[in-house]
Amino acid sequence: KLQKKGEIVMDEGNILLEGVQKLNEIKADLTELYRYKDKNDDLIVELKKIEKNIQSLKKAAEDEVQATVKKRRSEIETAYDKQLDKIKADMKKVKDKRDKRKDRKISERIDEETASLREENRRLKLEAKSLFKQKNVPAFCNTGLYYALYFPGCFRDFIIILISLALTLFIIPCGIYYYVLPEEKIIYLAALYIATVLVFGGLYLLIGNRTKDKHGDIIRQGNKIRHDIIKNNKKINNIKRNIKKDKDESTYGLENFDEELARLDKEAQDLTEQKKEALMTFENSTVPIISAEIKKQYDGKLLALKSEYEKIKAEVSTADEKIKALTLKLAREYEPYIGKDLITFDTLDTLINIIEAGNAANISEAVQFYRKNMG
Repeated sequence: KLQKKGEIVMDEGNILLEGVQKLNEIKADLTELYRYKDKNDDLIVELKKIEKNIQSLKKAAEDEVQATVKKRRSEIETAYDKQLDKIKADMKKVKDKRDKRKDRKISERIDEETASLREENRRLKLEAKSLFKQKNVPAFCNTGLYYALYFPGCFRDFIIILISLALTLFIIPCGIYYYVLPEEKIIYLAALYIATVLVFGGLYLLIGNRTKDKHGDIIRQGNKIRHDIIKNNKKINNIKRNIKKDKDESTYGLENFDEELARLDKEAQDLTEQKKEALMTFENSTVPIISAEIKKQYDGKLLALKSEYEKIKAEVSTADEKIKALTLKLAREYEPYIGKDLITFDTLDTLINIIEAGNAANISEAVQFYRKNMG
């Protein structure tokens, strides 16, 4: 039947005509819904925990595989590298012996091919020494320094002249000025330069005049002998240079060393190839076996975790179905009559109290009373 305008329409079978029992049923369904939601939340947490444990276990297995493979690979490489290092050490010893023999043979060849020139130089030096002694010429006149300062004729002489000038014009006066004199004054430095030039210049002229005027011919003969010695030394250096550049080593008797070096080099190449093959075999054959053996140790735990995971996953699926069914039941059977906003534990308890207190005879009147006085 229809009520007045503003009142709720009462159809036959409408839950609004029912009372406390129906409200308790709704409350029970709501309780069941929240129980399944709480259970579902706990199950999802547990599911994530198991997923994490599975990943951790897989990572632990993979880490152990990698660590073991790395260790075994390193052991293989170390074994071969030790043998290669020994071969390299043997090659170095042989090469050192070969170099020593070659150097000795080169020295012998240089001595042999320069013997006549060195003998001529020795004779020239004795000739100059005897000449100066016979003519009573001071021995310092037959030195490289004297010839460089008074009879320069080669690059080395000009280097000696430059060093002498630097010594007399810079090092000596500046050394005295900065390290000997108690105070530094420009006049002192000028005086030192003048004194140095006078002293050393005077000595240079005095020695030159006395020696060249008195023994000029003898000194010039000595200088000619010196230039002959210099020419011979250049020839000796050229011979040395050509011998050292000579690529032909057949006369040095190095065949045994070369054969030994070739044998050791071949042995090193063979060992290197064996190392490559051993590592290739290890990667292609041994690594899969090691990986399988290690992972087998984790299979039991992983199987148990996966089984537990599938079990909880099934429980989650069941809980999802229950939540879906209860949610649809509330939406289909209760919310259209009472209103979704009133399907809460507190509101349902309030509606029950309204009926039990005599303020309403059924759910419809309890809802009207609630919205009028408490909503």
